[in-house]
Amino acid sequence: MRLLALLLLPSLALAQTSSIVQAPLPSRGMTLPPTGAALVDEATALSLNPAGLGFVESGQLFYLHERNLERDSIGDGVFLGARLLGLGLGASMEWMRGRNEPHYRRTSLGLSLGSSTLRLGGSWHGFSSEDSDDIDVLDTFDVGVTARPVRALSLAAVVKDLNAPREGSLKIKRGYDLGLGLRPLGERYTLGVDWLFSEGAFREGQATYTLLAEVIPGVRVGAGVSHGFVSGVPLALQVAATLDTSHLGLTYALGGGKNGTDHVIGVRLSMENYRSLRPPGGVVTMLDLNDMLSGGGSALMTLLGVSEADPYLRLSRWLDLATKDERLTGVVLKMEGLPGVDWGKAEELRQAVLRLRASGKRVMAVLMSVDDMGYFVASAADRIYSVPESFLHINGLAAHLQTFGGTMEKLGVTWDVARVGKYKTAPEQLTLTEPSEASRESVGAYLDNEVAWYERAVTEARKVPVERLRELWAEALPTAARAQALGFLDGVITPSELDKKVRELVPGGHFNAAYHPRDERDERWGRRRRIAVVPVLGTIAGGTSREDPLGFSQIAGAETVVRSLESAKADPSVVAIVLRVDSGGGEVLASYLMYEAVMAAAKEKPVIASMGDVAASGGYYAAIGATEVMALPTTVTGSIGVFYIKPALQGLLQDKLGIHQESLTRSPMADVFDYWQPWTPEQRTAVQKWVDASYDTFITDVARARKMDKAQVDAVARGRVWSGNDALARGLVDKLGGLMDAVASARQHAGVPASEELDLVLMGEARGLFSGMSGEPGVRAALALLPKSSESLPSALKALARETGVNLEMMRPGMKAQVPFQLIVR
Repeated sequence: MRLLALLLLPSLALAQTSSIVQAPLPSRGMTLPPTGAALVDEATALSLNPAGLGFVESGQLFYLHERNLERDSIGDGVFLGARLLGLGLGASMEWMRGRNEPHYRRTSLGLSLGSSTLRLGGSWHGFSSEDSDDIDVLDTFDVGVTARPVRALSLAAVVKDLNAPREGSLKIKRGYDLGLGLRPLGERYTLGVDWLFSEGAFREGQATYTLLAEVIPGVRVGAGVSHGFVSGVPLALQVAATLDTSHLGLTYALGGGKNGTDHVIGVRLSMENYRSLRPPGGVVTMLDLNDMLSGGGSALMTLLGVSEADPYLRLSRWLDLATKDERLTGVVLKMEGLPGVDWGKAEELRQAVLRLRASGKRVMAVLMSVDDMGYFVASAADRIYSVPESFLHINGLAAHLQTFGGTMEKLGVTWDVARVGKYKTAPEQLTLTEPSEASRESVGAYLDNEVAWYERAVTEARKVPVERLRELWAEALPTAARAQALGFLDGVITPSELDKKVRELVPGGHFNAAYHPRDERDERWGRRRRIAVVPVLGTIAGGTSREDPLGFSQIAGAETVVRSLESAKADPSVVAIVLRVDSGGGEVLASYLMYEAVMAAAKEKPVIASMGDVAASGGYYAAIGATEVMALPTTVTGSIGVFYIKPALQGLLQDKLGIHQESLTRSPMADVFDYWQPWTPEQRTAVQKWVDASYDTFITDVARARKMDKAQVDAVARGRVWSGNDALARGLVDKLGGLMDAVASARQHAGVPASEELDLVLMGEARGLFSGMSGEPGVRAALALLPKSSESLPSALKALARETGVNLEMMRPGMKAQVPFQLIVR
């Protein structure tokens, strides 16, 4: 029954009022409720303007029954519409029966192609009749075009009976319909004007005027008037009302001329949702954050280069649209893990929950299994509940630093390192047996900032003193009852009590687990202007953005990022760009090319850099070319510096495994990048000089982009990691804010009014391994100089590395602008 209910939802066919009093030609077909050639965009467009089929997004079925008392005739029709591979498809069958005219059946097929702003369509109509041999062999063709260049304007032109057929005594003239649609006040009111005439009789045509209006969501009315400007063209009137639910619509239209009335009843079944009658208490839905963040692409499809949108970006868009959706009145957050989220994204999610509440929605969090980060997000809700056996791993924050110098000693492996700054400590993971004081200082400062931010946010939200939070932490694994006693839960409930709590939170609310924002049929004409989101996610490298089939590693490829920025810059529908950076850096050259591309784009359109969990070193480099740089309070950023690292494997391969290598060189530096022996003093000096020059270029670019003195940049650089709060205080970013704050800033910089609805479009997503083999065409020639990255390390090894704290991408030799550690705060 539930599935059946989902299939039954709103609205009806459209047709021209003039049909009521037209002569009973077989090509006329049934009368539709008030509409016009420029207005029709449902399955019934097959009867009026086949171009309109292209605006059908999914399956539709319309049934019409007409009783025309003026002609004493009855008609029945079934219209089907669908979309397949971007094409609008239509089929219909109409049965016309009249007292004084032949009975016949009209079968129609239609096709429409094009874009959301311009559609071309054609249709074929075949006739059969037992009462007339001429009609029985009749075929006609229609062609039409609809242009919707802007939100308020629609234009159409239709040629009816293009072939002007002659069958015996039956002669059908070619007809024309020129249509205009206007929406001066938005989608609620639509005005239409049509001029219909037959070939050679332009002045003897008919004018049809149509007014359509939405009274309230789910209730629509329409009216039409048709007349001519010469004698002999009859006057016709028509009014209609439509009652819509999501998948079922009922329409009644009453019209007529001087000799009688015409009645049309219509029923619509559709797979797409129409704007429908709103339940009194609005809609309440459940949002499973673990499920939303887990993604859903298969390993095989990812391997072949077909991957879904980044789950976190998809969730962010869902929350933003839900905040603006007037239908939604309540959200139940199911808290059972936040895969792929660190403290920066956790702050964004928390702010998104607060925005939901600020828009009038009530939010309830149900804790199933949460750690400190999960509770941090949940604390923004109106109410927080848990079940009796919830796992509350809320025990305070800690950071763990691992070093592997002792392991390397046992293996006989040494590492050659050239770096700038005592805080560029990334190589120390492989060279030291314990963290340096510089590492402890950087991580300690970040951890102190994170703890202070957490304590302030949670205690203010729950209205408890900070001592209560520390008491909760001291419990290590607090029970639900203990968490409630300390003021961190509003109750402990069983699953059977959930419905009751939802009713208390949103009285009269209607629960809909299948809710999705913007899932209703888009009645908007034209194309929305857009803000492009260009992601820089994962380790920065050359080539295309890609990910392994199991999703353990992600590469932000310079080729993909640069091409995406160039596409966004050239696209006239894109008004601004948001560069979403969630990367600890990587290859210096790739980072530099991204920076240059960002600067070039910012000269043409506003570019706002939005930093996620981490935007450090090469990630920071890529961001600074933007018009404005935004970080979250807990973002790991800065780490301005470079290093070069390579292993010396002689101790392992020769001393332990008995492998011998002999090098024959013809210059002192020929084997400077060889993995066998450590550097000579001369080689070390040469590489350090190279690294120093790269660092100087880095801080010079930062100084120019941030409008700082080079000495000022150097003082806060040298590899030092900063939190977003600290980076703001030191001038490294412009302001604090998350992804949606960056979108709002992009809108403002582009001069787009707050009332104008924009689309967000993601450009430059990571693809599978195979997609990177052929590259991406159209990238400027400079990228041809960028070396391709070698094959990604095994994913299982990377998963283990994340747990132990080492970044194995760092072990690949080369010049790096990379954050000095993998910081995991739990």
